[in-house]
Amino acid sequence: MTDNTNRRQPWLRHDEIIPAFTLPGADGMPHSPWDYKQRENLVLLFTRSAADSEGRGLLRAFARQYSDFREEMCAILAITADPVINNLEAQEALHLPFPLLSDAQGNVIARYTFWDSTTKSLAPSIVLATRYNSLHRQWIAENEAELPPITEILEWLQYLNRLCTP
Repeated sequence: MTDNTNRRQPWLRHDEIIPAFTLPGADGMPHSPWDYKQRENLVLLFTRSAADSEGRGLLRAFARQYSDFREEMCAILAITADPVINNLEAQEALHLPFPLLSDAQGNVIARYTFWDSTTKSLAPSIVLATRYNSLHRQWIAENEAELPPITEILEWLQYLNRLCTP
C-alpha cells in the first residue's frame, strides 16, 4: 500500500469522472454526486470540521452565496470527518441550505484529498465537477483560508455554463 501522508497533489485528473460515493447527511438521508448527474454542476467542499472556526467560516461563506451557486445551476455537498450527530448540530446552527455529509472513517475523503487516518485530519479541498460528473477543477490547501475565493469558483461555473449552453 502506498503511503500518501505527504501527498498534496490533486488525486484526480481534469475531465476524469469523479469517484462515486454515498454518505449520510445531517438530514438523515444518503447523498451522492450521482443524485445531480446530468442536471447540475457540483461543488464538493471538504473541510476539516464543522465544529472549528475555520470550517464554520467556510461553510457560512458558501451558505451566504448559495443563491449565486443555484443561479449557475450548481449544487453543493459539504463533507467533514465529523460524526453525523456533530454535523446535525452544525447544520442547524449554521442554517446551511446544502447537505453536510459525514465521512468519519475518511474513505471518501481519501479519494479526493490528503487524509491522515491516524489523526483523522484532511487537507481542505474544493472539487468542481461538471453536470456529467467529470472533474473540471480541484483545489487542495493547507487550511481553509488558502482555498480560492468563492468569486473564482463562480467564474468557473459561469465558464462551464457558457460551454454547455447553445
